[in-house]
Amino acid sequence: MSLSQSRLPLRFLSLLLLYCNIFASNFLMISALSCRSDQIQALMLFKNEFVSNGCNRSDYLNGVLCDNATGAVTKLQLPSGCFTGTLKPNSSLFRFNHLRYLNLSHNNFTSSSLPSEFSNLNRLKEPYLLIYYSLHPSCLILI
Repeated sequence: MSLSQSRLPLRFLSLLLLYCNIFASNFLMISALSCRSDQIQALMLFKNEFVSNGCNRSDYLNGVLCDNATGAVTKLQLPSGCFTGTLKPNSSLFRFNHLRYLNLSHNNFTSSSLPSEFSNLNRLKEPYLLIYYSLHPSCLILI
């Protein structure tokens, strides 16, 4: 094997690492520009309020949309079946007062009733609050 052939894998690896570095930098920059840090922190707090076994870490933010001008979370479409636990009145979910669309459907929230704090999310556009099959079967809700 000649010297130039032995360097080929090294060149390929170098190009691959460069590409990954550029992609990661652009992704982080786009994420940083679109969501404010307090909103990202609230998203992580919300995720940590529940058991989320069996879900990919990347799934948690796939359904999140932030306003480009304000950085506020305006859309939450959370992955189906990723969240199990009680949706409490003091949930960090209620920090997203700029939400226009919220889909929590097909998760396993064990609350027996819908927290009254949903009324604080007054920017939701009807019928964009979807919670069916997320709560106890006696509380099937589609608002």
